[in-house]
Amino acid sequence: MKSAIKFAIIAIAIMALPAFLNAQCTGKCDGTCLKTEAEAFVKSVPQNNMYLLSIEDLATMVDEGRTDFVVLDIRPPKQYESGHIRGAMNVPLPMIVNKLDSIPSDKKIAVVCSFDTNSAFAVAVLRMNGRDAWIVEGGVYAWEGLDRKLVN
Repeated sequence: MKSAIKFAIIAIAIMALPAFLNAQCTGKCDGTCLKTEAEAFVKSVPQNNMYLLSIEDLATMVDEGRTDFVVLDIRPPKQYESGHIRGAMNVPLPMIVNKLDSIPSDKKIAVVCSFDTNSAFAVAVLRMNGRDAWIVEGGVYAWEGLDRKLVN
C-alpha cells in the first residue's frame, strides 16, 4: 500500500510541476507564489516520509483530546453521512480548492478517505496551498480495523 501512495504522490508532483513552474504571480498573493509552494512541496516529499500519518498515531491524537489537528474526510457526502470519524469535517475531494477557506490553516490536517491515493491528491493540493496536511494510512477502513466506531 505504501508503494501505491508513494507512486501517487510522485506522479502528482511530476504531472503538476510543469504547470506550476510556468505559473505567473498575479500580484494578488502575499509574496508567496503558487509556483514557489509547488516547488517546495515536491522537494520536501522524501524528507517527510511521503506525508504519511499512521492510523495508530491518529487514534492516539484523538484519544489524547488534542486540538492541534482536524480530521478531513474527503469522501462524497453520502459516504460521509453513512459513517465517519467523530469530529471529522467533510470536504469532498472535487471541492477541495473551492472550499479551501473552510479548511484550517493553523492546524495539522489528517486526511482520510476510502482510498489512500485520493488522500494523496488532496494532501498535494492542501500542501501546495500552505496547509500542514497528512495522509492517514488506510483511512476510514483502517479506523474501523482498530475497532473504532464510525458515527453518523
